[in-house]
Amino acid sequence: MLSFLSVFAVSLLHAALYVACIYAAVALGPPVDGNRDHPLVIRRRMRGAIAATLLSLAATALILRRGSHGFVALMGLDPRRALASSGVSLLLTATLYLGPLTMDHLDGAFGWDRLRLSVGQALRDPACWRNYVVGPITEELVFRSAVVPLWVANGVDPLVCVLVSPLAFAVAHIHHAVASIWGGEEVRRVLLRMVLQLVYTAVFGCYAVGLFLRTGSVAGPIVAHAFCNVQGLPSIGRIGENAQYKYVLWLVHVVGLLGMLVLFEPMTRP
Repeated sequence: MLSFLSVFAVSLLHAALYVACIYAAVALGPPVDGNRDHPLVIRRRMRGAIAATLLSLAATALILRRGSHGFVALMGLDPRRALASSGVSLLLTATLYLGPLTMDHLDGAFGWDRLRLSVGQALRDPACWRNYVVGPITEELVFRSAVVPLWVANGVDPLVCVLVSPLAFAVAHIHHAVASIWGGEEVRRVLLRMVLQLVYTAVFGCYAVGLFLRTGSVAGPIVAHAFCNVQGLPSIGRIGENAQYKYVLWLVHVVGLLGMLVLFEPMTRP
């Protein structure tokens, strides 16, 4: 059995490994004159993220096997639970985003021609593969499948696990701020954005851990992560741009948030 601080330290090591592999994958290749959104940099970083994910999963599996735990189920890798977990997570997350989805509908985002154009562009864009496919899959496998079982196997209370384990996930995003400061961006602006991102990633992390523990599969958190990345942080300012439906949109946003909170327990009940 590991102590609480030891489990937290190991969680941070997983985060450090993930970030280190991303930067190592870029540094070890031929020099590239471009930022993190350069196609070649994106591809290298995705390879680094995949390598880190495999290392983290292998390390956790070895630790859990030594403790005689059924590591496949504990790590949320049982394929029999994937479909139900994905469906429940998609419905809950779509409910949470009911307000933004309604505004997207009013803006015509779901028209067939526009959807076909958007999907076609996304399939050809390395940044979309990073943000909507490789990023969600690797981050959830590391910070849910590799990290959370260590907390569970060491007897940490599930509520503590939900509230504290996502801190490693949030801390793993600090490197974006460091890179921006090194790039010459205004420090105050970067720090403000970093705080907002830390809060957002921590809150999402709590939600993802809850889905992971309740559905018993990492598939649900992956789906929720990809959905949130596609939608982005809800923009309340957009409500004022639709003066005709302003009060209706406020109501829909509130209904979506409350709906997710009310439905979470019964829909994720084992």
